[in-house]
Amino acid sequence: MNKAQKRIWLKLVVSVAGLLVMTFTLAVIKIYDLDMADASDHMTLRLLSLPCTIPLILIVILDWGWKKMYDERDRQIDRKAAIYGTVGAFIFLAGAGWLLTVVTKMGSIKASLIISLVYLACFVWILVSSVAALIQYGWKIKGEKL
Repeated sequence: MNKAQKRIWLKLVVSVAGLLVMTFTLAVIKIYDLDMADASDHMTLRLLSLPCTIPLILIVILDWGWKKMYDERDRQIDRKAAIYGTVGAFIFLAGAGWLLTVVTKMGSIKASLIISLVYLACFVWILVSSVAALIQYGWKIKGEKL
């Protein structure tokens, strides 16, 4: 397993953790019926958003701190994976927007939900691109000794 594959595995784990943290945060907001417009809920929402930023910071550190000594095959896999990730994120945004407006019969989306959708779309992009890159590398280690 080369360094690019290790970085992709780490990004996959961090993106899944980010999705779980954001799902938990949205569930808490829904359960306690917190509102962004209410001044008394601002501090609670800020405290809830703190754990949501940790996975994003970890991904930035992974990309910034990792030495980028890859060959042409790794670069090509990264480019293709980024395309798949972008398509996955747009499909997620379209599906979530449709779900929030049509299925729930709200007819509109709250501004606070749009920010959450963009945050979730970022992690969906990372998740889909990581899975696409790992599929392109192959799930198994071929010809390498552990």
